[in-house]
Amino acid sequence: MGKKKNKEPEIRQPDVESQRWYQSLRDNDASMVKVRNKRYKLRWLKPGQIVRLGRLLLRKRKNDVVDAGNTITGYAGDMLSALTDDQKLLCKTAAIFILDGYWKIKFRYWYLWRWFYYIKQYDSFELEALIAEGKKKVPLEQFLKITMFLTGAKDTLMMMRTEEAERILRELSGGASTASASPSEASATQGTSSSA
Repeated sequence: MGKKKNKEPEIRQPDVESQRWYQSLRDNDASMVKVRNKRYKLRWLKPGQIVRLGRLLLRKRKNDVVDAGNTITGYAGDMLSALTDDQKLLCKTAAIFILDGYWKIKFRYWYLWRWFYYIKQYDSFELEALIAEGKKKVPLEQFLKITMFLTGAKDTLMMMRTEEAERILRELSGGASTASASPSEASATQGTSSSA
C-alpha cells in the first residue's frame, strides 16, 4: 500500500472584492445600510453608545419583569403593548447605532428615535439590516482582550511560586517533555508511579 503524498494547498491571490473587504475591515470604514430609500452610515461603536445601549436594554428587561407580574390586563393587551415596546426598542437601538458620538446622542437621540417610530414608522423587517450591521460594529474582541490583560494585573490574586507557574505553563503548552522538568520533579513523578 503506497503512501499518498500530501499535496500542498494552492495559494491564490485574493480577488479585488476580497481586497476591498479586507481594507474596509482594517481601516474601520463606515458601513452603508439602506433602509427604505435612505442610506445610513454605521461606524464602530464608541463607549458612550455602548453604555447608552446597555441602559436601554436593562430598562427594557426591568419593564418586562414588572409586566410579567401584572395580570390585570388581558392577553391581547399584553401582546399589543409587547409588540409596541419592541418596535420602540428597535427604533431606539437604530438611533443609537446611527448617532456616533456623545454630543450627537445627547442632542439628537430623543428626536431621531421618535422620527423613526412615529413619522417614518419603520418596522422590524426594515430595521433588521441596520441592527445586524450595528451589532457587528461592537469592538468586542478588543474589550475582551483588555479585560483579560487587566485580570492578570489585579493585586488580589493569589501569587504563585516560580515552580508552580512553570508547572502550569508546561501543562497549558501541552505537557512538554519530562526531560525539561527539574530532577526533583522527575523523581517525584517516578516515585508516585512506582508506588501505584
